[in-house]
Amino acid sequence: MSMAKSPAPPRLAPQDAARLHQTWSDPPGIIGWFSAINHKTISMRFMVTTFVFFVLGGLLALAMRVQLANPDGKTVGPDMYNQLFTMHGSTMMFLFAMPVMQAVATYLVPLMIGSRSVAFPRMNAFAYWIFTLGGIMLFVAFLAGAGPDAGWFAYVPLSLLQFSPGKRVDIWAQMITFTEMAGLMEAIVLITTILKMRAPGMTLNRMPLFVWTILATSFMVLFSMPAVMLASTALITDRLVNTQFYNPLKGGGALLWQHLFWFFGHPEVYMIFIPPLGFISTIVSTFSRARWWATRRWCWP
Repeated sequence: MSMAKSPAPPRLAPQDAARLHQTWSDPPGIIGWFSAINHKTISMRFMVTTFVFFVLGGLLALAMRVQLANPDGKTVGPDMYNQLFTMHGSTMMFLFAMPVMQAVATYLVPLMIGSRSVAFPRMNAFAYWIFTLGGIMLFVAFLAGAGPDAGWFAYVPLSLLQFSPGKRVDIWAQMITFTEMAGLMEAIVLITTILKMRAPGMTLNRMPLFVWTILATSFMVLFSMPAVMLASTALITDRLVNTQFYNPLKGGGALLWQHLFWFFGHPEVYMIFIPPLGFISTIVSTFSRARWWATRRWCWP
């Protein structure tokens, strides 16, 4: 019994293919390099930048381990050790762990759902530049001797002006605002891309599980990132313009920082953990040629 062959997809005329390639390619020259909005280009830059920060964070950890290798080590002093501890934690949490997953997602998600690009490509590019600016600002301050020293969690009152004078914590809090704003914009880009730019026939229950994990993670980012941005902004205003958000003597609360910070910090664990589960699920289901049982029961459009 012969089976009918499906018709071959129509092929573009050479001139149409050339125009399409020109439309979606990056502009030439140095100005084009800075103004590129192609999702693959921005994603590759994101991944390279996050891995640079990963290496720098590893070197900071190595310096701490050298200091702790022997009792009464003299490799670094107490102040420098506090800076190393804070810089390492901040780098790994805010400049690598979460951004690298979003970078991979912005590369793969459009390809997996049949979209030519991401939604809001200029927002995607802006998120990269503001993320990079925040990371460079942090390390420039560290090299200039003004690295943050209050821990990557910056608990108050330790991080308030009376216990941490100078600009160290201010720089850390501004880095948090930049990087978390970038993460929030990436979440908006990914959610909109997944919900509004799927190819015809790509219903939600037909999406790869990796795309599902990115969608769930992006919603967690959307609801948790504003909390830490609000916390860091309140910390800066307490330090610079004498507001009293974290001063119990003036009606504020020291525990307010912990509530706001860990409203972000606890979901952060799952934001890091869930996307790799999507990788594993997609790879296993593909190479085992079997669908996950849950995908058989979902009936969303």
